[in-house]
Amino acid sequence: MTINYNPVAATVSLVVAKATPTLTWATPSAITYGTALSATQLNASGSVAGTIAYSPISGTTLNAGTQTLSATFTPTDTVNYNSASGTVSLVVAKATPTVTWANPSAITYGTTLTATQLNASSSVLGSFVYTPAIGSTPNAATQTLSTTFTPTDTVNYTPVTTTVSLIVSKATPTITWATPSAITYGTMLSATQLNASSSVAGAFVYTPGSGTTPSAGTQTLTATFTPTDTANY
Repeated sequence: MTINYNPVAATVSLVVAKATPTLTWATPSAITYGTALSATQLNASGSVAGTIAYSPISGTTLNAGTQTLSATFTPTDTVNYNSASGTVSLVVAKATPTVTWANPSAITYGTTLTATQLNASSSVLGSFVYTPAIGSTPNAATQTLSTTFTPTDTVNYTPVTTTVSLIVSKATPTITWATPSAITYGTMLSATQLNASSSVAGAFVYTPGSGTTPSAGTQTLTATFTPTDTANY
């Protein structure tokens, strides 16, 4: 009743807390070691105007493994909004080194493998193990040479195995056959005249054969050698 009471004014305090912005940041797709961070991975967004600082920063190259990316959001309106932060995981896969190894030039059976054939190289530091190993003598045929490259930095690179083809030609045996001493007509051919030898095991067939009586004159004797190892000779 205004007849009996005067108006009264009163005050209270109301605390209005700052709001916390929403930071949206999807988990990035996996990358391979050697790929620098960019806006493809560092693409968080805030629900209000502001700036985002990342750690690690754009341009950083991370080691292989599951890495944590952090983002700190600073709102433009710092009176009414708090800062916000968030993290995502990024899978960094190991890289595969590039191994360069051209098919070697053909060799002849009996040639041992050397650095001339076993000469692979890689885009990163590491070591090669060859099969067959240096010093081996491959059989005649088209052979497959293999190498396994193990990088020095096994944290960021995977081992690589690669192959090349090597043609190994059959070797030609050496035949030694001195000109026989002259004979007189009526003398039959024997091991005295038919006495060729070879650098490898095998059999000789002579024309004319042993026991033949050649006519008088200068005669041609022929020997055909067939090696025991016909795969390589």
